[in-house]
Formats: sequence, structure tokens, C-alpha cells
Amino acid sequence: MALRRFIHIIFNPVAGRRKRHLLDDVVGRLRAAGAEVTIDLTEGPAHATALARAAAQRGQADVIVAAGGDGTVSEVARGLLGQDIPLGIVPLGTANVLAIEIGLRPKAEEVAAMLLEGPAEIIGTGLVQGDLFLLMVGIGFDGEVVHRINPRMKKLWGKGAFILSGLKVWLRGPAHDIRLSVDGQEKRAAWAVVTNARHYAGPFVLAPEAAITQPGLTLFLFQKKSRLAFAIYLAALGLGLVSRLSSVEVLSARVIDVQGPEGLAVEVDGDRRGHLPQRIEQGTQFLRMVMPK
Repeated sequence: MALRRFIHIIFNPVAGRRKRHLLDDVVGRLRAAGAEVTIDLTEGPAHATALARAAAQRGQADVIVAAGGDGTVSEVARGLLGQDIPLGIVPLGTANVLAIEIGLRPKAEEVAAMLLEGPAEIIGTGLVQGDLFLLMVGIGFDGEVVHRINPRMKKLWGKGAFILSGLKVWLRGPAHDIRLSVDGQEKRAAWAVVTNARHYAGPFVLAPEAAITQPGLTLFLFQKKSRLAFAIYLAALGLGLVSRLSSVEVLSARVIDVQGPEGLAVEVDGDRRGHLPQRIEQGTQFLRMVMPK
């Protein structure tokens, strides 16, 4: 395909502080290839969505790029939902699950080549309380882990902050009596994860049969409540074996009403997303995303 000429980047300077050099290198390569690059900086939560929507409405860009972590990517995607302009990414966050999902390494030459001439494909989406998500929703254990992370520690330690928070939640007792309605069927679990992709929390394969280019949500219900059981769950996640465990129920789902316990923490794409009750649904609007060649 022809090279894209007008590239608009929405940069989260908080998420991308430690990897700013990657963005600078990508921008340099884009401009060296003849592209016109413009950059907006986000100033707080949800600002990336407003910036993306405004950029799409101007209709000047060939691609609108989220430069930041997975949370920033989701915010930009919300502003592009239903638009014809594709989403691109420069992975600058802690886990960069979406980049791993599409096979994009954090190397400037590969990112620039993708933004200039990578194919734009339609990807599946999900909704939480009507707001788009791209990767996953965690209810209970990982929701608490994300909610309890000290933002300052996250900036300093990156993935280490997640590990420390996870250890603290595990020691307190990671299980909860989660009540769900899955396409009208009542379910219970100690921990629940809804995914729109294969990968979870970085390079770990949670849903080997899923793909972000194939619309559809997969629900994982972790049933056992002991600390030992959760240690086994996390070890199985590291080995890509979660779906083989007899104490994990795996379901395809369209509408998931997570009813309680009321006030339990929820995370979406690695960011805090309030507390229960919440409704999770398969998305119906299209989103185009630039992929590596």
C-alpha cells in the first residue's frame, strides 16, 4: 500500500516518560520518510478520547496514533469508534499487551514501518458500562491489584509495582464470592476475567483460541478460593495452561452482568475502572487498527 502521509500522535507523557526515546526515534523515522507528523499531549484521564475524536472529525490524518500504555490506547480507541480513520500505536507503557497481541516489538524501525504502510484491519471490541475496552476486564483479584498500586511506585518500578501489589493482595486473601449472570445464566466464582484477546498482563497467553481480530468475548471463572489455588492459577497463567485447569470454567459470552459483591474492584486494560456492579458486553461498533506487515 502507499505510505501514509499525515500521522497524528496522541502522547500520554505520564505513561511514556520512561520510553520517550522510542517515540522520538519513531517520529524521526516517520519524518525522514516524508510523513507530516503532528502531536497532541494528554493532560489527564479521558483527555485522549476527546483529542482522538477531535482529530478524527478534522479528517486530515491518515492514522491516529496512541503513544502510551494500554490504557492510553483504549482511550484513543474510544474516540475513534465507528470512524473510518484507523488506530495506530507506539507502545510506551508497562505491559504493552496490545502490542504483544499484534506482534509488534518496541523497536522504532518496526513501529514506524507499521504506521507508514501496515494494513488496517477490523478488530473486535468489548464494552464495560457502555465504554469500549480492547483487551480485558478483571474482577476481584487483579482489580484489587490495580486499584492498590501506588502511582508513584508504578512510575518508578514499572512491572515491579504490579508484582508487589499482587503479593500484598494474595497475602490478604485473594478470593471473593463473585456473582454473575452470563447470557442469563447464573454463575459464581472466586475471580473472574473477561478477555477480548489471547494475551493477558504482558506476554502471558490466557485464551489460546482467542484473537483480537476475531470478535467475541471469553470469560474465565476461577472457582477455588485458597491462596494455594491462586498460586496455581498464576503459575498456570505463566505456562499458558489456565484453560486446562479443571477448576477454571471457560465460556464464550455476549452479555455479562457482574452483580456482586457490591464495591469489589474492577480493572480494564490495566487501569482502574470503578467497582461492582458492572455490565460487560461484546462490542457492536467497528474499529480499524494498523497492524505490522
